[in-house]
Amino acid sequence: MPHSGGGPNRYLRLVGGLPDDVAILGLTLPGRERRRTEPPGATLDEVLGSLATIPWPEVPTLILGHSLGATIGLHLAHALGEHCVGLIASGQEPRGGAGRLSEHSSDEDVLRLLELGGDMPSMFMADTGWRTALLANLRADLGLGAESAERSRGVRLDVPITVLCGREDRLIDQEVLAGWGAYSAAECEVHLLPGGHFALFDPVNRPRYVEAVERRFSADPHPSRQPTRR
Repeated sequence: MPHSGGGPNRYLRLVGGLPDDVAILGLTLPGRERRRTEPPGATLDEVLGSLATIPWPEVPTLILGHSLGATIGLHLAHALGEHCVGLIASGQEPRGGAGRLSEHSSDEDVLRLLELGGDMPSMFMADTGWRTALLANLRADLGLGAESAERSRGVRLDVPITVLCGREDRLIDQEVLAGWGAYSAAECEVHLLPGGHFALFDPVNRPRYVEAVERRFSADPHPSRQPTRR
């Protein structure tokens, strides 16, 4: 599940090192990558409705979401029910840090958030067209994130939640990360990694990420189902 303003292509760098029988599926929201010609904006119900189009709906599935993707991922994990084996929530507070920004925030506030995230080359921001498109996607994602956070009240999973966060992440209050445990009747683990908001994508942290994925699949509660996993 992608972060605000992004798409699943970035997650390709995380594929290396995963077991060969893991199939990767990525969510592409309107306005980016293969859907870049579509107007940005999606509701949570539209995202959840996309589950009906995925192949192998009964395959044991692990949800990985970073930032906004973690908030959306909670709802996807819940919708999958018994077919979900776990949720990995990266770089996000419980309830998505609701209230920090909204789709009505100023351009300056949205860009300041990008600066705090530490992942936006200045050369891109100097391009007016690219900047306009990015801001439109970010505003749409802020709306989706707010809706997802608000509707997370009362959501409860029966599978483990693994929380990953960079020690130098300036967008996250690490003191509240254990609060993810309120969403699961199973265990919740919090792991701090070297790096900032996008520590998940740093090659130095790949072994920890791969370990988290393998651990969740090794504890698959449905071993009799198809061997392919995602």
